[in-house]
Amino acid sequence: CHNCGATVTPLWRRSANNEPLCNACGLYHKLHAMHRPKHLQTSLDSMDGSVSSSMNPQPMCNNCKTTLTPLWRKDDAGEILCNACGLYYKLHHIHRPISLKRNVIRRRSRYE
Repeated sequence: CHNCGATVTPLWRRSANNEPLCNACGLYHKLHAMHRPKHLQTSLDSMDGSVSSSMNPQPMCNNCKTTLTPLWRKDDAGEILCNACGLYYKLHHIHRPISLKRNVIRRRSRYE
């Protein structure tokens, strides 16, 4: 996290400058339009991610086996899916073919 230095969070968010923020700092920033003060940060935030991997295993997509995605989703059976597989499943009601898997996450280009 760019604000508190946390390395483990259930959801990563982005600041207006596209800097990574933990869930707590991101929600605080969204609500108050300023960074979360240090006195509100719990000792869990300052653990520097030293949680053992057995306590917090890295999620993996049940369909394409990727571990890197901007958002984790679930299918109807409750299985964890990456963002791409989850959106494909939501739209087509079948699991995404492995042939569509890419190694690079592409950002959307938004024009104003």
